[in-house]
Amino acid sequence: MSWSRRTSLKDSGTQWLGEVPSHWLIRPIGSHFIERKTTVSDRDYPPLSVTKDGILPQLEAAAKTNSPDSRKLVLRGDFVINSRSDRKGSSGVSPQDGSVSAISTVLEPHGIDRYFAHYLFRSGAFQEEYYRFGSGIVADLWSTRFSAMKQILMPVPPEEEQLAISSFLDRETAKIDALIAKQEQLIATLREDRAATITQAVTKGLDPNVEMIASPLKWADSVPSTWAVRKLRQVATMKTGHTPSRSHPEYWVDTTIPWFTLADVWQLRSGRQKYLGETSSMISETGLRNSAAELLPAGTVILSRTASVGFSGIMQRETATSQDFWNWVCGPDLEPEYLLYVLRAMKPFFDSLMMGSTHQTIYQADAAAISIPLPPITVQTEIVDHLDSRTTQIDILIDKSTQMITTLREYRSALITAAVTGKIDVREAV
Repeated sequence: MSWSRRTSLKDSGTQWLGEVPSHWLIRPIGSHFIERKTTVSDRDYPPLSVTKDGILPQLEAAAKTNSPDSRKLVLRGDFVINSRSDRKGSSGVSPQDGSVSAISTVLEPHGIDRYFAHYLFRSGAFQEEYYRFGSGIVADLWSTRFSAMKQILMPVPPEEEQLAISSFLDRETAKIDALIAKQEQLIATLREDRAATITQAVTKGLDPNVEMIASPLKWADSVPSTWAVRKLRQVATMKTGHTPSRSHPEYWVDTTIPWFTLADVWQLRSGRQKYLGETSSMISETGLRNSAAELLPAGTVILSRTASVGFSGIMQRETATSQDFWNWVCGPDLEPEYLLYVLRAMKPFFDSLMMGSTHQTIYQADAAAISIPLPPITVQTEIVDHLDSRTTQIDILIDKSTQMITTLREYRSALITAAVTGKIDVREAV
């Protein structure tokens, strides 16, 4: 959809705004906002989270403060922005009284519509300008204090235009958000379909007419009568890793070996990547003592037992792993690709095996006791071919929806910036 472009513009005198409508004022933020610095306890004022979706009751996953009595007071209608550069876009008008962490800046608006400011400060152009005024040692410790923020120049349209812009953006962003929500729901449905397709194939097979029998598996109720059920260690060698002795100098002297560690777990998290990419690290003597630095053959199937518990992949080349993984080298009766799909079907079961009060893990005894359905090797190959084809089709649909969400979010951001900086005229928009 296209909107009317402004024709009478002037130079704002600041790069982030560019040209603005000639009748708009340009003022420093400090002219319209006062910083609220009142210190309160979260026992008196409920804790709030400053997120990219606005100001919300404190999220369950949010890190809890060690100083509950040293929080900042927020009153309904205050604008709150997270001052750290790694929280870009986390801001908004608070719908309630509460308290936020000291890292956030709380502002009381004066002489400006708080909802116009809500959109202005959440625009991508302003966020970049805001963090340009920050300071710090490294990126994740970079923050912008109000003493710097208040110097930033902001556009101030007439009051009726501020209201028109905020109303327009309420309406248009709600439409965009609804489209995004539909795509997100579609992705969730596709992922459920993907998981169900894998589970169906590795527990029921591809023949809909096959006779089924009760299964001894804890995670599947039945299997085809022509299949076996075996302990995984009967058809694959479990490798927990060990530190090579000094008799293997290739691991100790001037060596760089391929090594898969917790830093590489991102390759597993999507549950889509089948073969793990190359990873290479220079392993120090200290590092080797803490790692499972035995080179495992290509085709080894690994399972994450600590971070991102229960995610799996196949080694594309000879690789060593850290002790955060259980590894299986398949025997002649087990295809690595089939085992991978079985392990992915077992993901909910692995979640139930997690133990530990501080760090969740799958213990070796539980990993060693895993049983799997085992069809003939030719059937394993058929199942792998079927799942490769079907999951690829599903992944293409997921990628299309993901790209649609990206496009919609980019459009949303551009629309907000265009409206709050006066590049489009929304006064007559219906």
